[in-house]
Amino acid sequence: MKFIFSVTMLLSLSVFAQEAKEYKYEPEMNQAEYYIGHYNEGKDLEDLQKWYGKFAQWADKQGTTYDNMTVALLTPYFHSDLTSLDVVWANNWPDQVEQYAGLEAWMSGGQKLLESLPVTNHTVTSTTQMVVSTPDSTEPGAVMMAVYSDCSFDEGVTIRDVYDLYKDFAIYAKSVGDTVGRKLIVPNAGYDGDADFIRLLYTSSISAMGVNGKLYWDKIAESEAGKNLTGFTCSNPREYVGMSMR
Repeated sequence: MKFIFSVTMLLSLSVFAQEAKEYKYEPEMNQAEYYIGHYNEGKDLEDLQKWYGKFAQWADKQGTTYDNMTVALLTPYFHSDLTSLDVVWANNWPDQVEQYAGLEAWMSGGQKLLESLPVTNHTVTSTTQMVVSTPDSTEPGAVMMAVYSDCSFDEGVTIRDVYDLYKDFAIYAKSVGDTVGRKLIVPNAGYDGDADFIRLLYTSSISAMGVNGKLYWDKIAESEAGKNLTGFTCSNPREYVGMSMR
């Protein structure tokens, strides 16, 4: 599936500091890894949750290496091709320093755990995420909804232009009761699709997605902030039920 990102966005990120244009907001960044795969024969989400328990025990023995990493398990629900994947394991890190320290620890001492992993991954993608807004809560054990969409820029528009517009939009949306988390996702490696970026919308509960959807059409879509959200188009939305594990 076209899950995440165009390699050309790396160039956009690399010239942030060089651009003469002044922007309204300083983006909040984090790193994320997406492990996309199918369950092995006879295995399911319950088996993966049990395997996570083994991983968590191992991670807790690695000092502070994994203290700031979060984990979510995403199961596709509204999706154009449910045969293309069964599950997505998503890790979030504060920055690349912690991400690669975690990778080093995993490659040095965690590989034996893979012998019992109930999933075969067919795609592994590393990404940079620009945080626009956050939901009410994503505490461990929470069941959330997440929607990923492929997005393309209009001519002359950059990811920084979109970020500022989306930040203004999110601030207004929050003022009328919106609780949606929003991220703009760009690639580091592992993506072969043709989107310029991926938009992530997520809520801290399943019902909150419906509440916020109604709020959008009732109060936000035709607002000035809503009408100003231009310069890009998004398509192919894919909606997942997510469980926060860490």
